[in-house]
Amino acid sequence: MDEQADTALTEEDYTSVLTATHTLAGRYRSGWTLNEALSRWRLIVKEIEDGFDTTWVWEYHNELACRDWLHEAWPLLTDRVRSLRQPSLDSMDDRFIAATAPIQTKQANPSQRSGRWWHDRYPRVVTGQPGEELPTAWSPAPRYLEDD
Repeated sequence: MDEQADTALTEEDYTSVLTATHTLAGRYRSGWTLNEALSRWRLIVKEIEDGFDTTWVWEYHNELACRDWLHEAWPLLTDRVRSLRQPSLDSMDDRFIAATAPIQTKQANPSQRSGRWWHDRYPRVVTGQPGEELPTAWSPAPRYLEDD
């Protein structure tokens, strides 16, 4: 069977993506599409893996908005779109979990993924000026990477 024909999206699939984009446009100033939100999540995960810059520590949860968008968009997408994109999303989520630590006061079971679980985690590694104020929930404190 032709693999490309097997993964071709239908009009219903495209409509579900467009519906998600339009439905969420009012809640997210970004106006993301599915591809843009996935790309943004990939970039955020990479930034956290490389060491989150403490200059932006108080914007950390705002940076996670692309994952919020994906969480809200997922039920609006067709099963086919979800099944095609789920492996990529799962991979990025796994990388995010590896690069972050659970906020102890928020989550009784750190391996549990329910609700907006990504907000209950913080970067394990940061860059910036050691001694900068960090959220008290980031305990134990992240490890600082030294600038080259």
